[in-house]
Amino acid sequence: MKKYVFICLFIGINFSASAQDIIASFMDKHGKDDNLEVVTIGKKMMEMICTLTSDNPNLTEAIKGLETIRIISSKDEDLNKEYYHSAQALLSKSKGFEEFFSMSEENKELMVMIKESKGDIKELILLLEQPDGFNLISISGTINLDDLVNYSKGLNIKELNQLSSVKRNQ
Repeated sequence: MKKYVFICLFIGINFSASAQDIIASFMDKHGKDDNLEVVTIGKKMMEMICTLTSDNPNLTEAIKGLETIRIISSKDEDLNKEYYHSAQALLSKSKGFEEFFSMSEENKELMVMIKESKGDIKELILLLEQPDGFNLISISGTINLDDLVNYSKGLNIKELNQLSSVKRNQ
């Protein structure tokens, strides 16, 4: 009996963890689509970036708590809006995220969602659709949003430049 309870618990934990991961859910739905580009920057690369930016202590401080940055992007003008709405639907089903910032203009939609734990931002999702592309970005770790916004250009990931539109509510 204990064996079956353990198996059910293990399956339940794996299912709940994967249900909350917007990037994995999006890739499950669209992963076979050749129009998507996927980039993952892992913890080791984040540590290397910190080492390489040691001459810029403010940038090092901004990224030192980050664990991963995952980016899904597309330049397919015919599918960008579909990707945006698909990711938006997945985010609305995800638990623990709250809308931090959103903006809708004539040809541009931007949504920033955050997940907090004990007053710290642990994950930030940036969802962007505009004429020149679609981007779904997940940043996880301990995020100092003010520093990340100030130094997003220093990460050399052009999609993160959209964070400059975000101002931390104090």
